[in-house]
Amino acid sequence: MKMEESKCILCKIARGEARSWKIYEDDFSLGILDINPCAEGHCLVIPKKHVVRFYEMEDEELSRLFHAVKIVANKIKRAINPDFVCIFIRGGRIAHLHVAVFPSMKNDSLSGFPQSSFEKVTVNLDEVAERIRNA
Repeated sequence: MKMEESKCILCKIARGEARSWKIYEDDFSLGILDINPCAEGHCLVIPKKHVVRFYEMEDEELSRLFHAVKIVANKIKRAINPDFVCIFIRGGRIAHLHVAVFPSMKNDSLSGFPQSSFEKVTVNLDEVAERIRNA
């Protein structure tokens, strides 16, 4: 086991070495309640193996992870009955890929997302699109 895996809290949860509140589990993925929720029912879906960035995963692995995300989203929809179920991937604070899956209601703090969350920047859309397409 690599050093980062031995210290990673999400790896420890996947191995059953740290407490979690499991919502869903298959041989590849794990869905758990977030211990710092932004809403009731806020979950994280993680690959059981240590992966830092979603774009580093094989296509089949990513497909399996998002299948688990869909299952957890449907469970949240049935249990909490939100207007919408959001997903969010950012990374950074924890160096283990995790997809946040959480309920959202009309007029909650997410209603204005992303306008309310980010400062708008002025960009040349043609130039940026061309640069990304050609990367």
